[in-house]
This record gives sequence, C-alpha cells and structure tokens, in this order.
Amino acid sequence: MQPPFDFVHLDPSTDPPEPYQEAFELLWEFWAKLHGFEAPCAQDHVLLGLVRHLKHQLVIAGVVLAVQLDVLNNR
Repeated sequence: MQPPFDFVHLDPSTDPPEPYQEAFELLWEFWAKLHGFEAPCAQDHVLLGLVRHLKHQLVIAGVVLAVQLDVLNNR
C-alpha cells in the first residue's frame, strides 16, 4: 500500500523540517490504523462510513500540510 503522506528524498536539503516530517508520519500512522480497522468493521455501515470519513479528513489534512510546506519553501 502506497502511503498517501510521503515526500521524495532526492536531496536531503529539500526535505521538510523535522516537525513537518513528524506530522506526516503521524498522519500516516493514523491512516494505517484506520485502514487496518476498515476490514473488521465491513459489516457495520456506521463504523465503515466513519472510518472512510476519517481517512478522507486525514488526506485533506495532509494536503493542507503539503501546501503550507510549499508556501514555506517558496518564501
């Protein structure tokens, strides 16, 4: 499974600052836990809807974080 929150390590000097890296790692951990929980609750439509909603919210948070990082890098 490809992590939805990842950055390319072409040049270590262009890597995000450590707090941003940690935030992306945290989002990835939440995503992985939700993804793992999705299968066991497949029969419960309420839980399945909640898990999918939370996964979408994590992706949105990752996009916002990536945009903020891009703004910081282009100053």
